[in-house]
Amino acid sequence: MKRFLFKRIELWVVLLLMPIGLLVLVAFGAAVLDGTRNGNRFGPLSEVALNVAKIPDTVKDLFKGNRAMMAFVPDRFDNRPAGWTFPGATRAEGYLLLSRYDGNASRHVVELVDLSDGTVRHEWRPDAEALLAEVTNRDSRIVEYTNWNNKRYRVIHPYLTSGGELIIKDHDTFLFSVDACGGELWGQTEEVVHHSTEPDGAGGFWLPGYFEPSEIMRAGPNFLDNAIVHVDAKGNVISKKSATRILLRHGMEYALFTAGGYQNDPIHLNDVQPVLEDGPHWKKGDLFLSFRHMSMVMLYRPATDEIVWMRQGPWLAQHDVDILDDHRIAIFNNKAYDRGTKPRVHNTNQITVYDFATDEISNPWARAMESNDVKTLFEGLFTVLPGDLLMAEEENSGRLLIVTRDGDTVAEFINKASDGLAYRMGWSRYMTVDEGDAALSALAKTPCSG
Repeated sequence: MKRFLFKRIELWVVLLLMPIGLLVLVAFGAAVLDGTRNGNRFGPLSEVALNVAKIPDTVKDLFKGNRAMMAFVPDRFDNRPAGWTFPGATRAEGYLLLSRYDGNASRHVVELVDLSDGTVRHEWRPDAEALLAEVTNRDSRIVEYTNWNNKRYRVIHPYLTSGGELIIKDHDTFLFSVDACGGELWGQTEEVVHHSTEPDGAGGFWLPGYFEPSEIMRAGPNFLDNAIVHVDAKGNVISKKSATRILLRHGMEYALFTAGGYQNDPIHLNDVQPVLEDGPHWKKGDLFLSFRHMSMVMLYRPATDEIVWMRQGPWLAQHDVDILDDHRIAIFNNKAYDRGTKPRVHNTNQITVYDFATDEISNPWARAMESNDVKTLFEGLFTVLPGDLLMAEEENSGRLLIVTRDGDTVAEFINKASDGLAYRMGWSRYMTVDEGDAALSALAKTPCSG
């Protein structure tokens, strides 16, 4: 064996093998590239080459376990107790549809929580593998994003109906309705959706989605053509509009494609907030759209294809637009940026308010956000609760807060597991007393409630 390993090799053999090896590497690279683009030019070899190229990432995932579901800084709250705490005498009214990754169970859970004392009144553990098992039109890009298994699936922005249906999805998956036991009631398996799920006031929902493949002329093969998707109460598509085409039709190519460098996701639509009542500055049926990568919020009127209003900044990489009254909106301002060194947050997140009547910007919860060091680089949402309380979810940090305007903590939830580390959240949703009571009444009529 030793003689074989140290046997002298003729120089001509080495010189012959070098170009052959180079040709093999080029062919392998071409097959991998074809596999990533679903080109199928090399048949099964493309998929084989792509899987081989993924071996280092697969090994890395095996060693890191559930680290992808951990908070970005999992030990940030080492000195805080896990779960709910209620430091003061003030209590919030209503319920919380708490969406979180359970580090102990290694899967996502949704809990209906009574905010008066933190009691879990009902719990769901959706079986993503069962829900997605029969889906046949699996796009490889979507699978790569979510892996579609219970250890990686997150329930993003769930919605609980008065009839006890839980509407769920992950980023870049399909929309499902499940019952009190987590069993499927219906599934929308044609449109891939992501980010927010907002009710339209008539039983349906508005969501961000995609046109796949994109129909934008001369765009790259990996261009993400964000869509505004409207579905009815059973998930059937009512309408679907390309956000890219809206911008192009209104002469905003400058905001999408520049000579300075190609961006495959220039819009990154993360919230579609419907207007449910007429007001002096908008009409019922209008939509507030949040374009994260543009730091832009737009008021769009689908009925007439009209951009009623739009503004870029002062918010940075924002999420979650809420209508406060008939003349004000509030925005979860991540204040996130990247100057080429890595993504960062300017100090803390803010809740930035824009007043249509005065054209003024304010940050009325600045003290609350700064004194509690509210900071999530990506995602994040908020709701103004009765009593002028603010609920803010730090998705990346695994924390949810309810605070007064002065910054006093009413309630805090730290999503820590028994390993002492915090895990990510999933866009929790506030529910009023009436909404929560109606849902609990419906859930109580099913055999698996309680």
